[in-house]
Amino acid sequence: MPRSTAALLAVVAVTAACHAPADETQPHHVQWGAYLPDLNGTDVTSDAGVVGVATRADQSLDLILTFSALNEPVPLDDLATISASGATPVVTIEPWEPDGGPEQPDYRLDTFATGVHDADLRRWGQQLADWGQPVLLRFAHEMNGDWYPWGITVNGNTAESYRNTWIRMHEIIRSAGAENVSFVWAPMAAVSGIADFEAAYPGAEYVDRLGLDGYNWGDDGVHGWASPDYIFADSLRRLRALDDAKPILVAEVASADDPDPTRKADWITHFVRLMTITPGVEGFVWFQANKERDWRFNSNPLSESAFRKGLADVPGV
Repeated sequence: MPRSTAALLAVVAVTAACHAPADETQPHHVQWGAYLPDLNGTDVTSDAGVVGVATRADQSLDLILTFSALNEPVPLDDLATISASGATPVVTIEPWEPDGGPEQPDYRLDTFATGVHDADLRRWGQQLADWGQPVLLRFAHEMNGDWYPWGITVNGNTAESYRNTWIRMHEIIRSAGAENVSFVWAPMAAVSGIADFEAAYPGAEYVDRLGLDGYNWGDDGVHGWASPDYIFADSLRRLRALDDAKPILVAEVASADDPDPTRKADWITHFVRLMTITPGVEGFVWFQANKERDWRFNSNPLSESAFRKGLADVPGV
């Protein structure tokens, strides 16, 4: 998710009427997952660990999201924990020095073209291959934002250099034997001043799933309350226009709270419904953390109840 909010402009305040909702269709099954700050937590009352979150949602997790910098160790212990829970890991590789901001010359995209990062990419590919179980790999996500050094509008990068970087990453990891890896290309929803993402798409040959991230930051004096339809509907259509066959995964999503607790509860209800009625959506991953906002689905009792009911209403396989 964005480390800064510079690109998320106050025009969101008028979002409710800016986009029509997606066309309704017969609801279908979607998987659900979460980013968990305390992956190994085993307390059933926790709202940050696998056991507690599954208990609160009254449904086991299908997907669990992790984050690692490219130069960090492959999180094999975390992968084992995720696999033991019955979920599939969504491993995010971030090519940067964490929280170092967008201007990082060592991670300009043109440094990938010269092979500076090949050894790290090869190490990831080899260790994921050795691990051997299914992995969804999300590399250099939200590339159409301006908060990461791989963004296509910052650090001297272009959409072309992003495509070339992605293709090089894909070829190195595949050549390491990581046939268990599926590649998730995940831009940010292109709303509220955030750049378009189509030019950064590396092509169907190099992508297994189309991803999308989006957040409702709420009414904080800078942003505005943004409906699920405003955040996601148009970008989902645009993803489908890029490729009419690949599954879509909303790889990060959450909503801030509001003084009126029914507002977040309603947001969750409508979001889950949107996922089930949008053709091709395979699932979503909730950002279950109290960070820039209290993003947790259980930040208030009404939103927790809405989340649990939303999952319960998702059609079965």
